[in-house]
Amino acid sequence: MREIIHVQVGQCGNQIGSKFWEEISLEHGISTEGKFTGDNDVQLERINVFFTEGQGGSYVPRACMVDLEPGTMDSIRGGPYGSIFRPDNFVFGQNGAGNVWAKGHYTEGAELVEEVLDVIRRESENCDCLQGFQLTHSIGGGTGSGMGTLLLSKIKEEFPDRIMCSYSVHPSPKVSCNSL
Repeated sequence: MREIIHVQVGQCGNQIGSKFWEEISLEHGISTEGKFTGDNDVQLERINVFFTEGQGGSYVPRACMVDLEPGTMDSIRGGPYGSIFRPDNFVFGQNGAGNVWAKGHYTEGAELVEEVLDVIRRESENCDCLQGFQLTHSIGGGTGSGMGTLLLSKIKEEFPDRIMCSYSVHPSPKVSCNSL
């Protein structure tokens, strides 16, 4: 089975990622506790693409949640599917990027990137046949755009032969303060 590691970066990336895990868990019949509660064996056929089977038959997302401030991580943990994630796959800082790309890329993000890569390495070592990565982030702010691009380049550098798929949210010229 070909596995995919999901990485979600910044507030926007983590909000999209949370909805992704909610939907994919429902599709595969996985409860909020990580147990299979589906009614059809077909739901388990490709479950190993995004999930790892953990202790006691529970399913754990193959995911890394990243932000430069802890608030988003608290929201995920407190959400309906927060308990299915591996606790040490939450990587966060304390300062945030303040909607500044350079902080996410060169300063705050650069301080945290090695810790994120350690989580990704650990997840990849647990794969039988890693196909690639998918990343959710925005490109109009600080953490998702600055640290997101830093992570994309570091992952591509370390895993050059793996597929990289990025789901990027672009700022709206009518709403975003960055487009003025």
